[in-house]
Amino acid sequence: MSYDLYVVRRDIPENFWDYGYDPDYDYGCYFNYTYNLGPFFAAYHVRPSTDLDGKTGRECAEIIGHALMRIYLQPLHELRSEYNPRDENGELVDWGSVDGAIKWLERVQDYCREHPDYVVRERS
Repeated sequence: MSYDLYVVRRDIPENFWDYGYDPDYDYGCYFNYTYNLGPFFAAYHVRPSTDLDGKTGRECAEIIGHALMRIYLQPLHELRSEYNPRDENGELVDWGSVDGAIKWLERVQDYCREHPDYVVRERS
């Protein structure tokens, strides 16, 4: 399972969101990340389904910016130890990581900054 996050123009109907990026007609962008990092997103108040859904690009860029400032202050090895997903035997799984989640948040924030009036919708 994953978070399906769309940052889209308000005038574009939801049934058109999945058509992909067209450089001649920028309706928005689709971002996807695994639920495995849900506890990490929740700890920093950037969980797509509860903290970002329904906000404007401007609002999300600000929310994510505050979260990233707090994340950058934490030792990365501690974040990895606490939040990198593990299986029932305590072994690291191959999908999702703190490093990937940080990069994902940075990409979402960049796009939201570029499109402050778009709306952010989570549809997983």
